[in-house]
Amino acid sequence: MKRFCTLAFMAVLLMYGLHVSAQDDQFPTSYKTTDFSGFYLGGNASTNGWGFNAKYAFTNWFALKTGFETMNFTHNFDFDENGIDYNADFDYQSGGVLFLGDFSYTKNLYISTGIIVNSFKPAVDGRAVGDYQLGDITIPAEDIGAFSMNMKPGLKVSPYVGAGYQAFMGRAKRLTFNFEMGMYYMGAPELTIESDGLLSPTSDPAFGQAEYLSDQFSAYKIYPVIKLNLAYRIF
Repeated sequence: MKRFCTLAFMAVLLMYGLHVSAQDDQFPTSYKTTDFSGFYLGGNASTNGWGFNAKYAFTNWFALKTGFETMNFTHNFDFDENGIDYNADFDYQSGGVLFLGDFSYTKNLYISTGIIVNSFKPAVDGRAVGDYQLGDITIPAEDIGAFSMNMKPGLKVSPYVGAGYQAFMGRAKRLTFNFEMGMYYMGAPELTIESDGLLSPTSDPAFGQAEYLSDQFSAYKIYPVIKLNLAYRIF
């Protein structure tokens, strides 16, 4: 975590230096003569959840912001496997705490970079709800057992990069609207499995089911983000 924080801080300082040195050439006169600096509070909706954010714009071309996003929903479903009926709950959780720097290169366009303390954590909990008939033998559902699969990101602290559009609204230009697209790198997801009853071998490390499923999801290291934000300049 310290390594990623250091890299993100160095990136913020580097990009800030580049923007300061080029500010006179990059911004039109109307943007440089209108002061958009100050403290902003707002709310946002994104593919990473609903949340709130706070931003302090030091100048028209550089701002630091932090925020919190969260999304959690549960879906119940039934499925059949090897002639056995199962019922399961899919619990999806994502979001995190953001620490970002925004670098404007025109009045309306900016680049955002930093880190997110990642709370991506989907899980599936299921249990057998139908008996299994093996010839003349009936195996009750409660003996077949239950299972739980949990996934977490490979990187708890994930680097983020995005690009956005911002518009200043109202007579005093205190209200801002942002549309942003980006991604954060969460690393290869890690999967754990727990099970009991006749399903116990599913979670036995000797059978390698968790490792096999982790390999199947190892390509999904990037989490895409599309975000809408409204914020108001408090002072």
